[in-house]
Amino acid sequence: MSAFKSDQERARAQYAMLTRHYRAIGPAAIVAALLAAKKRKPAPPTPSKAA
Repeated sequence: MSAFKSDQERARAQYAMLTRHYRAIGPAAIVAALLAAKKRKPAPPTPSKAA
């Protein structure tokens, strides 16, 4: 059981630096996509039938 735990700890330590480095990319990518997206014109209102 201790070998499994040490494998987990080793893998966690190996990717800890990458996790810290790339953690902020998610929100930044969302903001960049929203800023770069083309602005859409609102749809024209549909005429309603008067009853």
